[in-house]
Amino acid sequence: MPETTDTAEVVVVGAGAVGAAIAYELSHRGAKVVVLEKDSIGSGSSAHATGFLSILGTEFTPGDSFAMGVEAYRDFISLVPELQQLTGIDMLYQRPPALRLALDEEEERLIRGSLEWQSMLVSAEWISGSEVRRIEPRLTEAVRGAAYEPESAQLDSYRLNLALARAAELNGAEILTRTVTSLVREGSRITGVVCGDETISCDTVVLAPGPWADACAEWLQFPVPVSPMKGERLLLSYAGAPLSCMISSPMRGHMITRVDGLWSVGSTGGRDYDDRESFRGVDFDRQPTEQAKFELVQRALDVLPDLADADVVEQLAGSRPLSVDRKPIIGPVPGLDGVLLATGHSTKGIHLAPITARMIASYVFGEVPAFKFNPEAFAPARFTGLKSPDFHEAGQGVDE
Repeated sequence: MPETTDTAEVVVVGAGAVGAAIAYELSHRGAKVVVLEKDSIGSGSSAHATGFLSILGTEFTPGDSFAMGVEAYRDFISLVPELQQLTGIDMLYQRPPALRLALDEEEERLIRGSLEWQSMLVSAEWISGSEVRRIEPRLTEAVRGAAYEPESAQLDSYRLNLALARAAELNGAEILTRTVTSLVREGSRITGVVCGDETISCDTVVLAPGPWADACAEWLQFPVPVSPMKGERLLLSYAGAPLSCMISSPMRGHMITRVDGLWSVGSTGGRDYDDRESFRGVDFDRQPTEQAKFELVQRALDVLPDLADADVVEQLAGSRPLSVDRKPIIGPVPGLDGVLLATGHSTKGIHLAPITARMIASYVFGEVPAFKFNPEAFAPARFTGLKSPDFHEAGQGVDE
């Protein structure tokens, strides 16, 4: 047995946006927290995420999923200034209006159908193509209409991740570069983690591994159906005026003018342009491809032809943790004590990181949660007995 060299109340495995948010929330509430990260802070999904806190996409489904997304969006209104004051990190946060465009009949059907239940919780309405072009005249004449939100939000995901981690440290959390190789188990209770020759004992382990969830299933002897799903996006430099709103489309992805002036265009995740299934890789894949670059540029031109004069500044690639039902996996593992999962957020890890942290805190501190949704809808228990997860349908439903 490796030597015990440290102790904590809570060990968080993973320092992406989800793990860092959990560390911040728990340390803010007085827990002694140690975060273990095998690479560096925000080196996984969070480093290449768009940071678009969109609510109207297909990632959220009717019921608890959508209610969670709405509540999560509202968390940022107070969280961002709180973090900025505490850390001094500017997260390039903005809250302009948003348009969800329909360029063909199928997109219009999808958007209008979703608005029937989305508009019950958020301020959003269908507007005509002519109204869309009054808002943003440079958009293609092919626009049939759009769902209009008076306010949406976007920020720099990596800066958010750094701010959450730094705020956790300021609250007393310790962030260590360690690779967790197994868990310490005493009967049905998890009492720590093993990192090579070192053991860290704790009361609770929170596993926030992002796309690297396979190892957790082995440690827990319980299914954690999460698969890496590759996504790519572009950052463009364009001399034209910034967009007057943030833009998304079910089939063409997002188009956002960031606070720093760069334009973000993407993402490839969930949209097959070749024979690969939903762009899934066997591991975290940071390798940009020319095929994705061509596809993303073409989509951007479909939406806003003037971008033919833009220059590609950067192409980002990485994998997101796609869960088999596209809902995050948050909560206790059936049959085990002292361990919680926080993974499978698909393309919504940034959006859902703060609310995931609050959910985890409710489990750690034994509180009755006061959410406007049922946390059990996201509990690992829903996968009890799962044998062969099929990610194809989940991948096809991703929209970013």
